[in-house]
Amino acid sequence: MELPIRILFLCTGNSCRSIMAEALANHLGAGRLRAWSAGSHPAGAVHPRALAVLRKHDVPVGEPDSRSWEVFEQTPLDLVITVCDAAAGESCPLWLGATPKAHWGLPDPAAAGGTEAAIEAAFEKSLHDIRLRLEALLALPLDELAPARLTAALSDIQNRLREP
Repeated sequence: MELPIRILFLCTGNSCRSIMAEALANHLGAGRLRAWSAGSHPAGAVHPRALAVLRKHDVPVGEPDSRSWEVFEQTPLDLVITVCDAAAGESCPLWLGATPKAHWGLPDPAAAGGTEAAIEAAFEKSLHDIRLRLEALLALPLDELAPARLTAALSDIQNRLREP
């Protein structure tokens, strides 16, 4: 696959997880990844705690925007990764087309409740979980993988890092 790998991170609302994945992929990818994010039903605003946790970890946030996946219908993509949590009953967007797809199910930190510390911990955990998956992705020989092998590797990453 030719570098940079062009990835679209999808979620329903595009306000937390997909935004964090986009920023972290562009940061960690250092030219090997080019990421965007979108939602099937965008919230219209980026969650301030998502931006705060990225800044806390010195991840450049750029100018994030909660946008519809329709914006990317004509964009050439190498990979689409959904980050919604089907296990929690969320409806994951279904990207149609031939673009290779993977699913990295992650709990929504915006749904966290309790104390301020508990809510902050949920955002920290989301960022940590995304980082682990991206580091595993970046450890792969991306320029040598055919799309089908990349999809299988991404599924393996999710299976290894999924919580019990």
